[in-house]
This record gives sequence, structure tokens and C-alpha cells, in this order.
Amino acid sequence: MTLKQQVLIALVKKGWSQRELARRMGISITYLRDIFIEKRKPKERLKQIEELLDIKLEVDSNDQPSEQEA
Repeated sequence: MTLKQQVLIALVKKGWSQRELARRMGISITYLRDIFIEKRKPKERLKQIEELLDIKLEVDSNDQPSEQEA
């Protein structure tokens, strides 16, 4: 299951939109979508998503998140 699929399932369970998640994270919807398509994989933001949605994301071991946000 992709990162985006995992998050979208959790959003449905919470009743939140992508925009709501971005707002709660303090980031733009564009930045959140970049995370979804794995253009950006900042470890801190992935942890924040896990905490907000009360989930454990499964990240492909060959494609670990980076430490940087930019």
C-alpha cells in the first residue's frame, strides 16, 4: 500500500480532508501532496502525520524518508 493510500484511509476514518490535515500540520496542501507522491519525504512530517492520524506508516525499506524537508 502506498503512503498516500495509507493516509487517505486514515483520513476517511477520522472524517478529515487532505486540506484539514495540512492545516493541522501547518503546511500547504501543495506540500502535503508532494509528500503523498513521495516527492518529499521529511521524517519529521511523516511522524507528525502518524501522530495526528494515530497510525503507523509503512515506508518501503528501499525508499527511506530523508531527514530534510526541502
